[in-house]
Amino acid sequence: MRAVKTSPGRKIEVITAKIIKADSFLSKLFGLIIRKKLKCREGFLIENCSSIHTFWMRYSIDIVFLDKKNSVLEIYNNFRPFRVTPFIKGSYSVLELRSGEVKKTSLKVGDSVNFEG
Repeated sequence: MRAVKTSPGRKIEVITAKIIKADSFLSKLFGLIIRKKLKCREGFLIENCSSIHTFWMRYSIDIVFLDKKNSVLEIYNNFRPFRVTPFIKGSYSVLELRSGEVKKTSLKVGDSVNFEG
């Protein structure tokens, strides 16, 4: 599965080429803590989530909060370890990316993200 930014009348822009999905309570709880650093253009998707923490992580990440329609609600760039994001009202899922990945794209609040494959 990959994540792409879609805009009416514009070219599709790939945000991530590969998505790792948190599909269990433990994978949501531990997230990237138990995983090696994300690779370039790789993302970690957590559903039913409106806030995250980076306790015990050893590296910074980019964070994209999405609503149920996959519209971008909030973006945090270079979010450092041992931090907690605020509660994001209306958030349904969170896409975590390697630090610096969001800046390589034109992704901004209000954009739509589709998951393919």
